[in-house]
Amino acid sequence: MKKWLGLTLFVINFVIFASAYVPVMAETARKTIFYIEDGVSTPYTTSAGTVNEFLMEREITLTPRDTLNMEYSDVLESGSKVELKRGFYVNVSVDGKDEKFKISQDTSVGAFIQLFQTQKKQQFYHSGSFVSILAPGETVFLTAFREETVTEETEIPFETQTEETAELVIGKENVAQEGQPGKKITTYRVLYLGGEEKSREIISENIETEPQNKIIKKGTAQPTQAPKPAAAGNLGKIASTADFSYSKVYSMVSTAYTAGPESTGKKPGSPGYGITASGMRVQPGVVSVDPRVIPLGTRLYVEGYGYSIAADTGGAIKGNKIDVYFEKLSDAYRWGRRTVNVYVLN
Repeated sequence: MKKWLGLTLFVINFVIFASAYVPVMAETARKTIFYIEDGVSTPYTTSAGTVNEFLMEREITLTPRDTLNMEYSDVLESGSKVELKRGFYVNVSVDGKDEKFKISQDTSVGAFIQLFQTQKKQQFYHSGSFVSILAPGETVFLTAFREETVTEETEIPFETQTEETAELVIGKENVAQEGQPGKKITTYRVLYLGGEEKSREIISENIETEPQNKIIKKGTAQPTQAPKPAAAGNLGKIASTADFSYSKVYSMVSTAYTAGPESTGKKPGSPGYGITASGMRVQPGVVSVDPRVIPLGTRLYVEGYGYSIAADTGGAIKGNKIDVYFEKLSDAYRWGRRTVNVYVLN
């Protein structure tokens, strides 16, 4: 009996305590905050614990470019100020074409242009201030940059190099290789404002053709004097291979020439008439060779022609070719064109 009486008294006390405590707790959970939208402040009594709960409670929704002074998760306290600034539209005029663009409040012209360029993926030019703050309905005038890819072809100049050679006498020069310019292809990214180029950036450079240098061979050899009398008597003399020793033999295409205009374009009395590339005067036994094959001054024996000396060169004498000298044009015609063995004498 006492047990039941004690339990009854505990329940009655708990109910009295709870009925007194709940109103106090409920009263403590509610608070007054200030909601500010576009500068207009309104007080609200709310039990919302966070900014997000308060916005949901008041059915306040945000749209793009709207800004809050607090985070959604921030805890509200009595006296908290939740400020919402609604975005608005400004007018944009690009090269005379108008459109509307939504921005946040307190956006400067410079910040707007950066945002506009990012969205349009293009660059624009503005001639006014970049720091002024935009207002609803204000117009920003822009000029679009135009981007083009431009390819240009430029010539790479060749260089001229001189090489000394003992195959030519001093004072003589030959062009061993003609120069050829190279070609470079450059690709640019070019920005235009209207019709005026504002900037260009190299995207790539490619050498399509390398330049080929011009090579000039300059002689260093001393002019070969006329053979000594003893040797001179042998020039043009026909012999057999048993009469001489040789170190090398060439099979060459042979032609004939004279000192006259038919072969050299010069007449008696003309400057250089009868003078060979080596500096000696022409005479029977003098032959014209390619110095790259047979150096000037080399003693030779030409089959069917006789003992000879390589003392001259010719524009058409290239490679395994030899031009033998005759005093008479009739003898040169008689020789004609034939293949002969040319012996390099020891």
